[in-house]
Amino acid sequence: MGVLGAATLPILLSRANDTATADVVTPVTRPPLTPAVEASLLDPVTTGSIPIKAPVVDAKAASATFKEALDLLADGKQADAYALASGIADTAERHAIQWAAIFYGNGEVPAASVQRFIADAPDFATSPVFRTRLEEALTKEKADGATLIKALGGAMPNTLAAQIALAEAYVGSGQTERAARIARAIWTENFLDKATEAKVLSRLGSLLDRDAHWARAMHLMMHDRATGVERLMQYMTPAQKSLALARNAVSRNTKNAKKLLDAVDPSMRTNSVYQFSRAQRARQFELWDDAINWLDKAKGEPVDAAEFWYERRTLARQLLALGEVKRAYRAADGYREGPDGRLVEAHFHAGWIALAFLKDAKAAAPHFEEMTKHSTLPDSVTQANYWLGRARQALGDEAGAAEAFSKAAAFGTIYYGQLARSALGKPSAELRDMPAWKQAEAGFESREPVRAVRLLADNGHKELAVPLLRSFAESFTDGADLLLSAKLAQTLDAHHLAIAIADTAEKRGTPLDLFNFPKDGLPSTKLASMDQAAIYAITRQESRFQVDAISSAGARGLMQLMPATAKETAGKLGVKYSASRLTSDGEYNALLGSTYLKAQLERFDGSLLLAAAAYNAGAGNARKWVNTFGDPRSDAIDPVVWVELIPVQETRTYVKRVLGNYLVYRARLGKDDLSIGEALRKIPG
Repeated sequence: MGVLGAATLPILLSRANDTATADVVTPVTRPPLTPAVEASLLDPVTTGSIPIKAPVVDAKAASATFKEALDLLADGKQADAYALASGIADTAERHAIQWAAIFYGNGEVPAASVQRFIADAPDFATSPVFRTRLEEALTKEKADGATLIKALGGAMPNTLAAQIALAEAYVGSGQTERAARIARAIWTENFLDKATEAKVLSRLGSLLDRDAHWARAMHLMMHDRATGVERLMQYMTPAQKSLALARNAVSRNTKNAKKLLDAVDPSMRTNSVYQFSRAQRARQFELWDDAINWLDKAKGEPVDAAEFWYERRTLARQLLALGEVKRAYRAADGYREGPDGRLVEAHFHAGWIALAFLKDAKAAAPHFEEMTKHSTLPDSVTQANYWLGRARQALGDEAGAAEAFSKAAAFGTIYYGQLARSALGKPSAELRDMPAWKQAEAGFESREPVRAVRLLADNGHKELAVPLLRSFAESFTDGADLLLSAKLAQTLDAHHLAIAIADTAEKRGTPLDLFNFPKDGLPSTKLASMDQAAIYAITRQESRFQVDAISSAGARGLMQLMPATAKETAGKLGVKYSASRLTSDGEYNALLGSTYLKAQLERFDGSLLLAAAAYNAGAGNARKWVNTFGDPRSDAIDPVVWVELIPVQETRTYVKRVLGNYLVYRARLGKDDLSIGEALRKIPG
């Protein structure tokens, strides 16, 4: 049996006989915004964010030397710009140039100058990039051992070249144990290509023993780096080599894999790599119980433990798609030791399978309770408490359910928080009060890095101002400082940075919702005729409103269009296609992107859930998932469960973020309240 047909799985998702776990969808009237949020919406200039009287730096007032140094930076002459800046009297001007020269210098600025800058301007040098630039300069200058130890000895260097050089410096000073620790870390914690391996061995090979070689081999085996493992076989014992050969065969899925596994030396059969390989091979041949049992044999925190969870997750989802629900639960339930992030995911899978498919709320609830103990980030806090609420509802514990839902409902801009709010009969989305900021404004503006940002921007160099702001804003913990940093980012038209700062603030306990969901990130004209909140929701998730964004896959601009898709859409619209305009003209990109999004919504009868899945993973995949898991537009299917069935993790996350964004933007744009239960089915045209 390949995958479970649509005729079977909807029975598992049916809510007809499970009203206790159904989402409560209650018609509600949007309450007035809180006074603080209402006041902040009065600003006619920006996105509805808090009005700030930002001091304007007179570009003409900047020194001639400052402008000359900026020209040198533009020409790629970082070392010359740094040297010239040394004579600038104004410290904000001087430090702005020196910051940029080092930040973009790739080791061109001398190490002594980098060290002096870090000491003289600590508020500018908050980014780890400065440590990296110091390392690059020291290795480029071939600094002596004593200098390296003094400069870098306090922590493991960031760059491989500096790590090797520091290890050699320790050897030269007689500190062999320290050198060996660095060498082992280099060797066992990195993949390294063949040439880099040879370099490490030639310079640090005497510090690496057989144990280090075996540790590296196990690391590579767990990540299917079979060729690298083969290069290490010369250092292995016969027993170790028997395991390496078997593991490589499983990684490559060769016909002799079972034979080689059977031939592994008995002394290696308690090794976690062997257990993992047995489990993986069993899954490949659909020997489900064997696969689960072998995974269960790995005790404690085995080497590369993350791979054990990923294998369990793959197995659980594969079993779930086959209708092997009890086995799917066993696969997920077996992961009990690891860092919080993996435990959160493991307990979610186990609890979700127990509740939604086994209909066993008693088994599910403890998983969600454990999940709450390990959850610290808003996404996982809301997910854990929402599902705990549903489990408690199914157990008849209405008070306990309300308590859990209330904890999730505190986050009204996040998908699961919105689901919890709907379960409590509240409006799905909520914009929260901002922190007090007026008393902090003068102090913020007096900071030298802030003045430097404004100097760079007002002299035509936003491309330097934005990363400078990013580098020091990341270090802030105070809510007012984070708010003022986000506001400054907006004045630079850097909505992507304002959102990043707001995300950081959210994780640190300070909501900055109006900065997190800006209204002026899209052009007001040339958008497809449709629910504008959906366009905002997609764009925020795709590029965070960054006009010139280009993804690693080649998607471009505000709405991250692939060139072929953009060209096809332009042809249908009858407008001229221009590849360059995708990342230079926001209106052009938004016109094409919103038109393409509208087509996906029409294709899926107004389902933003499916349209978002198609936008991210392709319409073909969205249709395939409907055929496999049932149609989430149907009343017979619980769409909340359906979203979690999407087999691609990136797309699962994407869909949830888009749905959460959508309801926030309906609130931001003054639209009538729409419950998330309604939004999961069909959005207004």
